Amino acid sequence: MDHELNHKGVIRGLLFDIVPFIWRSAPVRLPGMMVIRMVEALQPAAQIYLTKQLIEQATLLFQGRSEMFMPVLVTIGWQALLFLAALGLRSLAHMLLLRIKQQAQFQMDREIANKCSRLDFIYFEQPVYYDRLQRTTQGLAYRGLSVLDHFFLVLQSLITLVSLLAVLAGFHWILSVGVLGLIVPSFLINMKLGRKRYKQMFTQTPSSRKVQYLMGLMTGRASAKEMKLFKLYPYMIDKWEKLYWKNAKEKAELERLGQWLSGFAEIFSYAFTVLATLVVLIIGYGNSLSIGVFVAMTQTVTTAKDSVMLIAANLSGIYENALFTGELIQFLRLPDEQEEDHVETLKELPEHWEKKAGADGLAVDGLSFTYPEQTAPALVDISFHIHPGQRVAIVGHNGAGKSTLAKCLLGLYRPQSGSLLWNGRDMGSDELSGKISAVFQDFMQYQLTLKENVGFGRISALDDEERLKEAAVKTGVDSISRSLIYGYETQLGHEYEGGKELSQGQWQRVALSRSFFNIEAELVIYDEPTSALDPIAEAALFEQFSGLVEGKTSIMISHRLGSCRNADLILVLKDGRLVEQGTHSQLLERQGEYARMYGAQAEWYDMNGVIA
Repeated sequence: MDHELNHKGVIRGLLFDIVPFIWRSAPVRLPGMMVIRMVEALQPAAQIYLTKQLIEQATLLFQGRSEMFMPVLVTIGWQALLFLAALGLRSLAHMLLLRIKQQAQFQMDREIANKCSRLDFIYFEQPVYYDRLQRTTQGLAYRGLSVLDHFFLVLQSLITLVSLLAVLAGFHWILSVGVLGLIVPSFLINMKLGRKRYKQMFTQTPSSRKVQYLMGLMTGRASAKEMKLFKLYPYMIDKWEKLYWKNAKEKAELERLGQWLSGFAEIFSYAFTVLATLVVLIIGYGNSLSIGVFVAMTQTVTTAKDSVMLIAANLSGIYENALFTGELIQFLRLPDEQEEDHVETLKELPEHWEKKAGADGLAVDGLSFTYPEQTAPALVDISFHIHPGQRVAIVGHNGAGKSTLAKCLLGLYRPQSGSLLWNGRDMGSDELSGKISAVFQDFMQYQLTLKENVGFGRISALDDEERLKEAAVKTGVDSISRSLIYGYETQLGHEYEGGKELSQGQWQRVALSRSFFNIEAELVIYDEPTSALDPIAEAALFEQFSGLVEGKTSIMISHRLGSCRNADLILVLKDGRLVEQGTHSQLLERQGEYARMYGAQAEWYDMNGVIA
């Protein structure tokens, strides 16, 4: 998003996005809040009138007019009632505004979560996405909802100003014109500062994320072991400190400019107050003005001036916050997954696959994929066919494109060309999403209950205890649950009080249970979930996988070959291309890429008798 937003775009976003959104969040409380603010806005004029009455009545009382004692008490009583009414309205307005903000915050957070669920997965692997997400959440925390405060203050101040201008115009029109003239410099100064703050926030987003990341390393549990072992704290603290103060210095410089400009506006405002007081004195001198009227007029000038300054500050505040919440608008306007277009391009099985193997199984034809902002493709013209129930291994060196291919097969990446079909249907369709399961190399360790960690494999069946136990028994997780004090309801991890941490191997079994919990899955993909194991243990675990997924089509991805010997089909990737495919024995006979890789790794297995 170009941070050089134009004025029309900001105002359009404010009127057609932000205001309607907040209104939908609190359709009942918001009108009530507006009524309260309008009533509150009349209080200053009423207070000035009562002050004028009290001064004039007290003056007469001090001159010996004893009959004025009761009117003075009545006026004081009205002032007390006005004070109590204002106090009650302020308290009610505070609670209403709190509830409105809570509702708006909830709706905004939910919109962000829903939007994340609709975005292509590729967004989650781009730094620019996280920059935008941070700006979005920054805008939500205090900027977006501050529009409410500014709006209500403008409304209240505007009504107050209108009532006071009527009083000033009745005294002399020049006072009303002078008060209105104050709004221009104050508004322009605040708007200029608002744009500068927004630009600074935009340019500092990457470094602000780095500051947060470094602090997370220094305070996080996952990084604590290496931080202490390698004595990284002094280095990280120094790195964090330099970046922190770089950002802080830039912010301080901008605030210094703001203080200079605001000081100029304050001096201009004070000069007007002095000048207006002189005007009242001059006019009053020639018209025998009473003390009460003089005090009332000077108080009216001061209050009207303050109202004008509040209107200017809050109008520019609305503009500034609209800039920040524009990040939310831009985020919510990111394109969703183009499922319909995807179906149109991948709706038919390639003709040569139909002739060769019918419509069953997984058919990939001419698949190519390039990462955003990259010129070199990660995958080039990949084609293969997997029959139902086959056990397939995808192998290759690190960086060959194995995980990229897996994400394409899972529908997480959208290839620029080619087709992916499962039993003749586009793999991106919703009806097939529940028939595919996976275990990733960086599988999640949810800091939630064991039940949730397993049940997330099929969220609609989360409360199916029989299914849960069946999936857990397959992987040994059931025995883990019996060692936990609350069984499947035990909180896992150390993030929260009472949580039980598991070993890496136990977490791995939980991840496997999650994939088996989805018993409807017809295709299961294992993207190097055992990379942390030694080759022998990995080969043994893959043998276990084969038994557990019997009857399903399974794809196992690895850069180690010892676990692939019993696969029905081996796909060999190199530099994003499918260079070979066949069985273990067929590929060894060809003496190609697979044979070279296998020969290089053979020593891992010969010593333990793994190779036949």
